[in-house]
Amino acid sequence: MQSILLDEHVSRVFEGVLRAQGYTVTQAKDEFGERTVDTELIDWCSRNDHLLMTNNASDFEPLHEAYEHPGMLFYSNQELLDADPEDLARVIDVIFEQYTQERLENHIVELDRWYRWLHD
Repeated sequence: MQSILLDEHVSRVFEGVLRAQGYTVTQAKDEFGERTVDTELIDWCSRNDHLLMTNNASDFEPLHEAYEHPGMLFYSNQELLDADPEDLARVIDVIFEQYTQERLENHIVELDRWYRWLHD
């Protein structure tokens, strides 16, 4: 099962859903405290083989091009984490069914787009 580092805006509710589905999940705020430096998160993900899940695409998209990383999961709809955490976790399941770890390396996956696709 994949390992995921959750950026500080990812809810505890969603963290619990991912854990219940068998994912290894680390909260950035637990590992680093509040207001972490984005490059430290990417370095940690690379060293510990975790994908990064964040809604902070404006900061991480430029870093995605500058750093090697295991993969990034972006979302923009913050409400999905609390309103529909089970289906958003199912989106992550589907992504991992479609892509191997190697295919996710140095790529960004937009969770909102996959969520809409699964609901159309």
